[in-house]
Amino acid sequence: MRKMLIAMGLLSAIAITSCKDDFKVDAPYKNITFVYAIFNMNDTAHYVRIQKAFLDENKSAITMAQNPDSSFYPTLDVTMQELDNSGNIRATYPLNKVDMNLEGFQKDPAGNQGFFTSPNNGYKLKFPVGKTFDPAYQYRLVINNPVTGEKDSSDVIGVVNANPEKNTANGNFYVPDFMRAGYTIDFSKTQYKQSYNIIGSTPKYGQWLEGVIRFHVIEKNEAANTTKDIYVDYDFATQITEQFKSFSLSTYNSNFYTFLKNELGAAPANTLRYMDSARVMIYCGSTELYNYQQVNAAQNGGLLGDQIKPIYTNLKGPNVYGMVGSRAIAIYENAWVNNQTIDSMRVNPITADMGFQPR
Repeated sequence: MRKMLIAMGLLSAIAITSCKDDFKVDAPYKNITFVYAIFNMNDTAHYVRIQKAFLDENKSAITMAQNPDSSFYPTLDVTMQELDNSGNIRATYPLNKVDMNLEGFQKDPAGNQGFFTSPNNGYKLKFPVGKTFDPAYQYRLVINNPVTGEKDSSDVIGVVNANPEKNTANGNFYVPDFMRAGYTIDFSKTQYKQSYNIIGSTPKYGQWLEGVIRFHVIEKNEAANTTKDIYVDYDFATQITEQFKSFSLSTYNSNFYTFLKNELGAAPANTLRYMDSARVMIYCGSTELYNYQQVNAAQNGGLLGDQIKPIYTNLKGPNVYGMVGSRAIAIYENAWVNNQTIDSMRVNPITADMGFQPR
């Protein structure tokens, strides 16, 4: 599911809904808007990326990419509507334009081509105290451009229920193992296709699940008498499901050893490794995220992989593309990797040269 959290690449988003050979890539200029947002009801602030495409018959795209005015509209009125079950607007909340760099989300530089890194504009939704997204209602993002007069909006979406309560009748995100103290991770037995497994209940508006274990590893260089803390993320399983349904995410224990070796490799000279605690994360994405991933996957392969194809979008308007969806995360902090697994890591032929030490 972390894969779903990566922002849309604008180049892939510019894929047009035509496959004609006479498609004119430098057609006369018009505003084309791209929107991207993934909401989590447990976040204290919510952000939306809104940018415009640029193309000019007489200017280099690389040159234009160095100018923020090519990517951002000077003025937009952005609001979030909350709707009841009959589609009536219960409340409207404004989104304020912010510099994402100042919000703690730095824009990565694009090599040495001089692409701008500031400003890094986005639109921030901050609910009143005591208020957040409510799975009992639905939401619509609305974008007004006062300069062009264009009005765009998202489809009505439900926000995935992130409540971790045991009562699943209300569509809460329930993972039984996360409700008990002393949860441990066991990959020790590899014979007879032994598996690691996590079960739970899919929350309201959830459809796509992914299990990730973040292993914390300490590397100690005995010669230099230094230590380094690192982590690796093991995306161990995904599942397509439906809201209110049970889910089961599992992987063969033997896959764990191959993952570790591929990520960390053999231990460098004079280096000892120690397995620390782990963070277990279950991501659940909405139908919009699932559809976006499916369309992208279909475009990346097959006989027509190099053709211009339609993209997934749940934005409505004359010249707007993008995706507005939601997700939730269930987390167990400081899960213990049991001693039997560490012993197996030391003797398994795949990981024996990785330098792991007893607890």
